[in-house]
Amino acid sequence: MAIESVVDAVVTFVREHESWAGPVAFIVAFAESFCFLSLLVPGTAILVGIAALLAASGVEAGILIPAILWAGFGGSLGYAASFWLGRYFKDSVHKIWPFTTRPHLITQAEEFFENYGAWGVFLGHFFGPVRAVIPVVAGMFNMREVPFQIANVFSAFIWAIGVIGPSFYLVTFKDEVIAFLAAHQYAVATALLILAIANSIPRPILFVPTLVLVLSLGTLMVLGNGNIPLVFFAAATGAFVGDFYAYYKGILHKEDTRAKWPFTASPKQHADAQAFIASQGTKSLVISKFQGFNRGLVPLEFGTLERPTLPFLGWSAVSAAIWALAMLLPAIFIRALVG
Repeated sequence: MAIESVVDAVVTFVREHESWAGPVAFIVAFAESFCFLSLLVPGTAILVGIAALLAASGVEAGILIPAILWAGFGGSLGYAASFWLGRYFKDSVHKIWPFTTRPHLITQAEEFFENYGAWGVFLGHFFGPVRAVIPVVAGMFNMREVPFQIANVFSAFIWAIGVIGPSFYLVTFKDEVIAFLAAHQYAVATALLILAIANSIPRPILFVPTLVLVLSLGTLMVLGNGNIPLVFFAAATGAFVGDFYAYYKGILHKEDTRAKWPFTASPKQHADAQAFIASQGTKSLVISKFQGFNRGLVPLEFGTLERPTLPFLGWSAVSAAIWALAMLLPAIFIRALVG
């Protein structure tokens, strides 16, 4: 079943059985945080849909508290169960599905956990690609139970608030939000520029939140009849500036990977990015814009490899424009259909 079908089915059920919103939020959050189900259940999308549906139905904001509590308990239990499985199976985890077909998930989670330690458990709830694998690795590494559960519970409830709350209030007060953004277009454009720069930095903790914020602000501005050229220019300029900063850092510290702050990547990720550049050439700047972590790592490696500046700047400008257009195109299309 396609992801869209799963989301539609669950949201339709909640629409027809509103009193089940809390238990459904618990089940969805558990599945999103449990290592064997997280790849099958688009939990975040479903919770956003449920929150938006509740807001559209006109219910009071008081329903948010039980929904957030249900989702928080579900997310923390899913994480805890993954942790206990990792502790029990230890070195044989890689023999269990889905890790038999996706061994890179364990490697990515190990690198994330080694970089951030106990904070990795806290941050993991907010980082989709390895969200449910991090607790498995924490169990494999025999992390102490009490610190794990403290980080787990706090982050699960913060995640639940962050997913459900904004969705509910954006739908409830969508006219007011759009009017506010339309009245402060230059401030929004500045925010988009800063977020686009931050999205160019290859740090897992930055990539997903900044991408979501760029998409959200851009979409609201377009659908609210905002200044599309201004929004496009701000997002494209931010992406271009972020690329150039990464390129500059690569040149400056080509012999010292530790000095490439605020960039963090493993030696293998650096090597893979350089191999990608070798195979794709300057086109890799365009392709990498839609490759997650490589989004900022490829410009960095262009500097490390001392590739010529002018071709880099030209392709970076093209890739930044394509990326900004891709961020706004869905909303532009919707606006054209309904307008």
